[in-house]
Amino acid sequence: MRRFELFGRFSSLIFAFLSVAVLFAPMAMAATVGFYAGTFDPPTQAEIGMLRCALGDASVRKECAGIGKTIARLVVSVNESSDEDTLASARERALMVKKALQKYGNRVEVVTAPGSREEKTRALLENKNIERLVQFIDSDSYQAVKSSPVSQDPRLLWMVFSLKQPGSPAPALDPRTLPVNVKLFVEIEQPPGSSASALQKVIQSGGATAGLIDPAVEAVIERLSLYQEVSEDLAKLQKSLFEESWRGFSKDLKSACPSTLGQQACAGLASKWETVSIRDEDQIGAMDRKDASANFLVYKRAQSEDRWAEKFTDAALRSLQGSASYEKLKPIAEDMSANVYQGYPEGKLFHLRKVFVQKQRPSREPLKVSQKPVACSAPPGKYNMNIVQYTADRFPEAFAVFLKEQFPTRSILPTDLYAHNQTVEDAYEFHRRDGYSIFYFLQTRRGQLHRNIYLAVRPNPHNYRVVFTNLRGLDQEADVYCQISHSGTFSSMRSVHSKRELPLFVFNPGGISLKLNDKDWLLFGFKGKWEKVLLEQNWQRRPLVKEGLDIDLFTHPTIKRKLVIARNVYGDDANIIMETFYKKGVRQVVYLGTAGAIADYKVGDVVTPNEFIDNHNVSVPFQKNLAHAYRTELSNQVTVHDSTKHGRVPTIYHETLALLLDWKAKSIAAMDVEGFYLAKFARNHKDLKMAALFVISDQTLGGSTIDESEARLNLIDESVYKLVSFLLPKVLAPK
Repeated sequence: MRRFELFGRFSSLIFAFLSVAVLFAPMAMAATVGFYAGTFDPPTQAEIGMLRCALGDASVRKECAGIGKTIARLVVSVNESSDEDTLASARERALMVKKALQKYGNRVEVVTAPGSREEKTRALLENKNIERLVQFIDSDSYQAVKSSPVSQDPRLLWMVFSLKQPGSPAPALDPRTLPVNVKLFVEIEQPPGSSASALQKVIQSGGATAGLIDPAVEAVIERLSLYQEVSEDLAKLQKSLFEESWRGFSKDLKSACPSTLGQQACAGLASKWETVSIRDEDQIGAMDRKDASANFLVYKRAQSEDRWAEKFTDAALRSLQGSASYEKLKPIAEDMSANVYQGYPEGKLFHLRKVFVQKQRPSREPLKVSQKPVACSAPPGKYNMNIVQYTADRFPEAFAVFLKEQFPTRSILPTDLYAHNQTVEDAYEFHRRDGYSIFYFLQTRRGQLHRNIYLAVRPNPHNYRVVFTNLRGLDQEADVYCQISHSGTFSSMRSVHSKRELPLFVFNPGGISLKLNDKDWLLFGFKGKWEKVLLEQNWQRRPLVKEGLDIDLFTHPTIKRKLVIARNVYGDDANIIMETFYKKGVRQVVYLGTAGAIADYKVGDVVTPNEFIDNHNVSVPFQKNLAHAYRTELSNQVTVHDSTKHGRVPTIYHETLALLLDWKAKSIAAMDVEGFYLAKFARNHKDLKMAALFVISDQTLGGSTIDESEARLNLIDESVYKLVSFLLPKVLAPK
């Protein structure tokens, strides 16, 4: 992995003219809050130094320790992305700041709310709990805002930092001319090329940023591959992914909008979305960028996928700014384009980003490499759903077009597809030996959890390979092979198989030592909804894994029962979750999943099955589903269909119209992928108690099929929150 050579520290920090003790003496007994606003694209070492000084970090300057004692907390405001059309999103820039200041805990509040520095300063001053506000600022920024009305507030104290170049005089700020509420504190030496814009270029070029970027910030940049442009040969593909992402995003939002704002209001919005144009950054001026009525999106090659998500939401909702409709539709739009996983943004838009892979020590284990056709195990047939769109959401059309254009040039062959049951680090080592030293990660709109797609590049001679990693389990493989087959690209592939099975997750020390009993519970599926409710009720969360699937332990000071909450998985990986925590001692499980309706059920309805039947007519009874006992009470909250039969298919590609109609004739009401395994596990472990409930996410024979499921998330979420609120007291009830 490329590592930025980060070392060094602030040099020549010169105390200017007033001692800290004298400066803060009148405020010693006052409740004081510090405030700093910046763009942080990325945060520079100078900016982080100012913040640490405000928090009392004596390693920046010993006099900073006195300041820290007077500041109850520090509010750091991350400026809106649209102000300068940043390369990283507000969420990513806030994350960089949080990581750099994480040792200060809850003394730091990082905010990304819209509004100018002046508006945020005024809002803080209007807070009656704040007796004094200390605004930390660099000298150039102070000159720009010193005349604003809010700057004259007597409760506001300014702490101005002077930034100077090595060997040059300090900026001309004469202490004798400063207002009484302005205190010049320190001069910070800022080497040439240390501005945020200069750092962006250095990072893009892979240059050293010694002493210019905090190590914690650098770690976020590396993990998210921020400030990286694709190479010139991939520029057309990247822009095509941007355009395809906008089309898919606006289509989903068009479907979801009527249930929130009504059909008439959404029709007008949808017509605007259809006319949005895509422009390169050199095609517009500064005035165009600030025009609120402009109906275009600006494409910038080095922007992150999460920044694209921000821009899409802004473009879609621009005409609603300031209205109640904006507040209703914004969270839906944001959820369709991105979410957060383990504290980091996780994309839902197509995007290509360069990755820097940690080189591994060459493995001595022989790998089994075999050439075989890319075969989809699903039988041919017609579909009720849009199988073409379903495939494109997982294997982008723009990417398929790019590959087909390369085949005649022989820069990539129809056989240059590699499928690894390994991590990208192991796969990288395999391909690096053949000269493929550059890897790009392809983010897709759907289906990212059980496989990753990379485009590997060999610079000389210039060639490509497509590399799938993290393939594990028969169901996952079947799904991925059907994606590739339906994309119409590769005719065959090379399977690179390691005997060492890729783990679904790896326990941390807390997970390894965890012991559970028959009073504890495993809550499996819709992890984010469970944890939101539990955190609101003062439960404490402790991560159990160091890599892989997200699993946490929740405990409460007044409740002896432990709750393990695991994110959902795909298909046969459900066996791993069940087996692992059964061995830990769990004997009680609540599973919340999603299912496709075969009967005439609505999205958001809840089904509690008592039998599962696979596509080969193998039946697994599940009469002991604990959820049956909740039918009467639960029906007061949601629409419940109790004691139903569920079908099971290994992939969506198996959901042919013929199969679904046959199942409907046999009174099979819904279908899913994981339930079959859960029922088998419960049948084989008689002492296990399990409640399995499924929220209808799509209508396999109706109008809302799986390719439109993202547009129905609000209905699904509403039902899940009701289920969690209903089930949690049952889980915690004394027995």
